[in-house]
Amino acid sequence: MVEERSTILVIRFSALGDLALTIPVVKRFLDCYPEKKIIFLSDQNMAGLFEGIDRLLFIGVDLKGKQKGLFGIYRIFQLLKRNYSFDAIADLHGVIRSYLLTLLLRTLKKPLAVIDKGRFEKFALTRKENKIYRPLKHTTERYTAVFRELGFSFELPMPDPSQMRTNGTHKGSIIRIGFAPFAKHLPKMYVLDKMLEVISHFNKEGYELYFFGGGAVERAFIQEWERRFTYAKAFDRNSGWKGESEVIKSLHLMVTMDSANMHLASLMGVRVVSVWGATHPHAGFYGWGQDLLDAVQVSLPCRPCSVFGNRECWRGDHACMNQIEPSMIISRVEQAIS
Repeated sequence: MVEERSTILVIRFSALGDLALTIPVVKRFLDCYPEKKIIFLSDQNMAGLFEGIDRLLFIGVDLKGKQKGLFGIYRIFQLLKRNYSFDAIADLHGVIRSYLLTLLLRTLKKPLAVIDKGRFEKFALTRKENKIYRPLKHTTERYTAVFRELGFSFELPMPDPSQMRTNGTHKGSIIRIGFAPFAKHLPKMYVLDKMLEVISHFNKEGYELYFFGGGAVERAFIQEWERRFTYAKAFDRNSGWKGESEVIKSLHLMVTMDSANMHLASLMGVRVVSVWGATHPHAGFYGWGQDLLDAVQVSLPCRPCSVFGNRECWRGDHACMNQIEPSMIISRVEQAIS
């Protein structure tokens, strides 16, 4: 019986954007079942995402260190078995690592449900020929279905896009725009020279511009832009996730790729204008509660060619991004903030 399962072990290791999409699901679950608790197992670097969620215990593991590989999976199993009590298991990842871990967890005789990632549907959407072109389930729906399989019946209503803020915390009439022009895979990135044209358009009185990126190379670009653009505002990136999230919350609008920043801004109720190339909103990874009209993209028979943007361009010219003119992004941003 559902009533007897007081604590659910939830497994989802990466990536950041996919992990961010678990948050509305676990929050909704905890709201609907106030007597339940969640133990959330993930990469230790993701702990900041889950701070402040009542009745959720985050367990971080070192997947690149002592808990790496097959022996690492066994160590995670031992960690869970020895130190934590749970009554059911929800695998929201559905990859080899989580499969092997749940194989060990089955020995504990707990109810277990694994995500259906819709791999065939996604293959049909992204294959080179004879595409089946239709919107697939949003990733949050797939996460919710795992809980339903365990016997927890609840709905996850998609937020109304009109509720997304375009009036962030600001001083006077200053409009604050964030730019996150980077992505993990190059086919998901807009040409930086063209993005600089977009940024230049808003580099004027009445605006404040903020830049977001992670690695050392991205930070080098950002430092240059903060020197180059008169109305760019630097902020302390050493303050961790909490400090950066406060900056995002203050924005009127965020301009992103199909990337983690799109999801992070969405969770904070910030309107996002997103730029799409090799990937497509139809694959189910669109920003939570965002308006599809705010997705800037061009229609090509080869799109989408990938779910994650990790394949080389079949055409060889990256037309999906190169055919997007800066004016298209500028127009969408101006409509959003008008």
